[in-house]
Amino acid sequence: MSIYGFFYSVSRDKPTCESPKIRWPPPSMGTLNSRGITSALPTSWCFVTASVATNIVGHGAVIGFSAVLIPQLRLPTSHIKVNASSESWIASVIGFALILGNFIITGMTTSWGRKNSHIATTIPILVGWFMILFATDVAGLIAARFMQGISMGMLGPLGSIIVGEMTDPKNRGAFLTSVSLSLTVGVLFTHSVGTVISWQMTALLCSFVSYLSLLMILFTPESPCWLASVGRYEECREVFRYLRGSGEEQENELEKMISAQKLLRKSSVVGMELSFWTKTRRNFRYINCTIRKKEFYKPIIIMFHLYTMFQFAGINVISSYTMDIIEALVGNKDGAKFWMVVLDIQRLILNVVAVFVMKTVNRRTILFSTGGICVSSYLCKAGYVYAKSVNILPPFLDNQIVPLILIFVYMFSLAVGIVSIPFAVSGEIFALEYRGIGGGISVLALSTNFFVAVKCFPVLRAAVGLPLTYCIYASVVSYCLLVLYLTLPETKDKTLQEIEDEFRGIKYNAEHKRSSELLHQHADIQAYREARRCSTPLVS
Repeated sequence: MSIYGFFYSVSRDKPTCESPKIRWPPPSMGTLNSRGITSALPTSWCFVTASVATNIVGHGAVIGFSAVLIPQLRLPTSHIKVNASSESWIASVIGFALILGNFIITGMTTSWGRKNSHIATTIPILVGWFMILFATDVAGLIAARFMQGISMGMLGPLGSIIVGEMTDPKNRGAFLTSVSLSLTVGVLFTHSVGTVISWQMTALLCSFVSYLSLLMILFTPESPCWLASVGRYEECREVFRYLRGSGEEQENELEKMISAQKLLRKSSVVGMELSFWTKTRRNFRYINCTIRKKEFYKPIIIMFHLYTMFQFAGINVISSYTMDIIEALVGNKDGAKFWMVVLDIQRLILNVVAVFVMKTVNRRTILFSTGGICVSSYLCKAGYVYAKSVNILPPFLDNQIVPLILIFVYMFSLAVGIVSIPFAVSGEIFALEYRGIGGGISVLALSTNFFVAVKCFPVLRAAVGLPLTYCIYASVVSYCLLVLYLTLPETKDKTLQEIEDEFRGIKYNAEHKRSSELLHQHADIQAYREARRCSTPLVS
């Protein structure tokens, strides 16, 4: 039964579950590996990931756009006049809109499917770019940024889900890292072109990126996980083999997923003739049971702290106020634009490095090593600015090189780990049954803290100074790292089913082997429930 209660419990047996009239190109399964087993072409993973990545590039452009827009609005020749308050609203209103986007996408991913939901995410951002082109006042700019924030909130949980469901476990981390890489490309693109052309022309160029992503999405397949969850098993097998191949390991993973979904559908009220009040009572009982399950609430707690750490580590703060921060630390206003682009190039290079690091190094190792560097760089920048402000900075440190090194080290910690890990883990740790609602709830932390971190940074800087502001942000990051050290499991090279079972407390021993046999033999629900100790509620 669906977690969404009576609002979405009937979605699985409605026409939305039927094959669309226009489908993705049929798979070509003629490729054989050295053992004679049909194998998936890497291009299938790459194209699916590229469609998500291109969409996210447009969102990175949205994040970086305020660093281009606000300085140009401050010019005397600007026809739109701004003050400190309106500037912070232009930069941070996205955070409010993200929350609305989160609520919209939560039910959509389950009832509409991953592909249709992905298409829907491109509409608000395109509308937002064209609203910016025709804006004549601050209110128009804020409204346009709000529309773009809705799109970002919709894609936040969905992008990682799509990539996580359609890629091989051994390469999943590298593909999920493309999320942060794409954000960097979008920010770099906006900052680069925005330094030489007007903000209106920058908005027009950015809109083409989102339009390109829409065209690419139209040619991607539906997620095999979602197809299995709505009972379209043959199409699920077809798409899965197109994406992953038909080796013994892949076939075993596929049949386990399908068998689990068949048992879940048999145990739910899907397709049953029940009265409205009966379904309502069962749904509320189901929700009450679900929120107590480890595989439901533990991933949400983990992602809540990962997203909070992500925002207070300051990646969106430095993207939104790049030139202001460089001027405050380095003291060179004229060179701020140049160093802004240099930082974006450094971030891009390090994001590429992170793709290879993610493929070879454990998630926990990356997270806590780069997290420690981030906190240390925060404190060093705070100490440097404070010492300079009270004239106790040694003369050999009073130059532009030292603060630039601190900023580069700080950016290293963000690009290699702090930014990459949350998006990688978010596509891995949610159980299939709760992937939509779990991702939607947890990403609220990303949305809310986006607004808090970006909105409060200039306010705190004016009220208590930059050093104490950095210390506050460092303390939040430290708290999140402590919680994650105690709760985050290692997910590298594990299948999504293995990660899901680990949260349920299932160990891969003889007991698990026996439960898998029951699963494949389509044993009765009670036997499967007893052997596997599955925490999915069953209707007796």
